[in-house]
Amino acid sequence: MIVDLHAHRGEIRAVLLQRTPLGSNVKSVLDFISKQLQEDKGTSPVTVERVKDGSEPRAVKSVRAYLGQYYDHPEVVFLSAPLLMQKQVTAQWLFDSHDRLINVVVEKKNGIY
Repeated sequence: MIVDLHAHRGEIRAVLLQRTPLGSNVKSVLDFISKQLQEDKGTSPVTVERVKDGSEPRAVKSVRAYLGQYYDHPEVVFLSAPLLMQKQVTAQWLFDSHDRLINVVVEKKNGIY
């Protein structure tokens, strides 16, 4: 894995943009994901989907990949019971109508365990 999941979203995005620069085509991004990001062959398949939310007006297609998860610093609450914060990290590559990369978005979602 070439990405440090503990890094800030902006740092992860910068690493992904170095490997898949703006203007890259869909195939090169899919090749990068399958060869360098997905170590486990049991990982869910990566597919090209239509953009539905409209958050990026020029985006027509997207590719989303699960990068991994990690546990954040344990917190203590309710009489010293440990509370673990799990972070799930995903990346989404956004493409225009010419199948050229226009943006990469990294998300970290929290879960409590």
